[in-house]
Amino acid sequence: MKQVIIVGGGASGMMAALTASASPDTQVTLLERQSRVGRKLLSTGNGRCNLTNLHAAPSHYHGEHPDFAAPALFAFGVEDTLSFFRSLGLVTAAEDDGKVYPYSNSANSVLDVLRFAIEAQGVQIVSGVSVEKIKC
Repeated sequence: MKQVIIVGGGASGMMAALTASASPDTQVTLLERQSRVGRKLLSTGNGRCNLTNLHAAPSHYHGEHPDFAAPALFAFGVEDTLSFFRSLGLVTAAEDDGKVYPYSNSANSVLDVLRFAIEAQGVQIVSGVSVEKIKC
């Protein structure tokens, strides 16, 4: 059996844990410094958690390197994001400007579906620990 350790239990860490745990021969451990995973997620979008935008496209990114987001947007686009959250049972709603939030308008809903999915996949969560060194 393969073992995977993910450092950081934020949104990206939880997504990585779900992706890695999809392989039946992989045991995943998620390490989080805070007392529980996903705490920062609760403050996104003023507590509503903006999941995506229906109009997300590289052309809407500005700054010194506007194409920076293009590979991510093409690899896992808006419909992929919506489909992923639907598969977890999250109902979403889009506003007129294209912003997509959980139908409940609560970031807690997003965190709950991610945590339930992680637990269902058998990911071991270890919270309240700091990673000081990684040795291969």
